[in-house]
Amino acid sequence: MAVTKNQSYQRLTVVAVALMVAVGAVIVALDWRQVTGLVGKASWPLLIAALATAAVSYFCTAQSVVVMLGVFGVSGDWSYLFRSGLVSVVLENLIAHPVGLSFRLLMLRRRGVDGSLTIGSAILHSYFKNILFLALIPISLTWVLFTHQIILGGTVLILLIIAILVVVVAGATVIVFSLRLRTVIFKGVARVWRFVTRRNIDAAIAEFGEALTEGIADLRQRPRTQLPLAVFVLTDVGAMIATLWLCFAALGVPIHLGALITGFNFGITLTVISFIPGDLGVQEASMAGVFALFGVPFGHGVLVAILFRVVYYFVPFVASGTLYWHLLRERGGDSLSTSD
Repeated sequence: MAVTKNQSYQRLTVVAVALMVAVGAVIVALDWRQVTGLVGKASWPLLIAALATAAVSYFCTAQSVVVMLGVFGVSGDWSYLFRSGLVSVVLENLIAHPVGLSFRLLMLRRRGVDGSLTIGSAILHSYFKNILFLALIPISLTWVLFTHQIILGGTVLILLIIAILVVVVAGATVIVFSLRLRTVIFKGVARVWRFVTRRNIDAAIAEFGEALTEGIADLRQRPRTQLPLAVFVLTDVGAMIATLWLCFAALGVPIHLGALITGFNFGITLTVISFIPGDLGVQEASMAGVFALFGVPFGHGVLVAILFRVVYYFVPFVASGTLYWHLLRERGGDSLSTSD
């Protein structure tokens, strides 16, 4: 019976990964005309440089995933953890965050890693990265206030956005690091779930909460882990911004650093809260709209945003194609260590 269940899980994993890859291929195909239209317009040396910074970003993201898994006690085969993290991040960026997490859950479950550890590490990792994105928005908006003449209403709006974001960042930090508040929220989620579905998930919620609590405690007690994690996350985001700047340069569109960071922040933030698969059109429109406020023609901003999508989302998906099948074929690997 155990063999049958394992074989059934293996088949489910193959089918699920195949569906994820198919969705990614559809997203790439939908924008293929725009992709081919940009090839002849871009400077190839700068385009190659943009691909290099994108590679740095993905390397740092995957490595930070491995470090965070280590915080939750998951260790062992570094190569497997790194490749699973890399592919999951590629899917997360191209399609949606739940898709990337689902892939990571499938791959690590095959090596004996409990789902609560995978989800807990993913949430904490996403928290640190998104907090950095959100923190950059008030910084860039403050730059706008001091460098541009804005009418009183616009100034009030910007100050209101900054205040809201500060509250959001502070609130998210309290939720993540306050055991008491986190426990209250988890209990509320379990009650709502039980009311809607008539299913009791108290045990699963408690297990997940315990894993998250232990992971946060371990992170606090291990300063040697905090430094590399911070370096990888900061380098990841910095490389993303550098990739976008190189896309501007490759198309010969001038942009001020403050405007670049502002457009980047709003584009990324809106894709995080968007429910559109692959965020098709959301990132391009939001980035181009913000860039237009700083003198970049809207059409040029759209072209740059599309080129950024190609370099940072499409190319990594295509380049990582063989990794999916290599990961699926590694059925005989040893279980990963999950010691606390």
